Amino acid sequence: MEVKRRKRPGARHSAERGTQREGELLAERYAELSEELARIGYICTGSVMSLYRKCGKTDCGCKEDRAMQHGPYHIWTRKDKGKTVTRSLTNEQAKRCAEYVENNRKLKALVEEMKRISIRIIEGERRRER
Repeated sequence: MEVKRRKRPGARHSAERGTQREGELLAERYAELSEELARIGYICTGSVMSLYRKCGKTDCGCKEDRAMQHGPYHIWTRKDKGKTVTRSLTNEQAKRCAEYVENNRKLKALVEEMKRISIRIIEGERRRER
């Protein structure tokens, strides 16, 4: 024997208000993320490394003493059409490029959060329409 439950009067309206408020909060967070996105700045892919190297001179101290190695040499590596591209950078270029790579990571994280919010908003609207 199945027992039917009676719903509290106003329970549906209360749930609708809750999902509506959640939708408003999600929309506010989405707007915040949009503003952050607008401030992101330049972006690029890849990675920046600083290397120290040994030279080919037989009488140079870099062979025995790691602290004597030459550098830093700044290298930017990225993919272009499936091929690895490597470029040497100046100190200033390396600083900027590292910042742009970090901006790209932030961009991806922002977009992923915006996607999750969009999905939650759509699913919340579907629940309210039922």
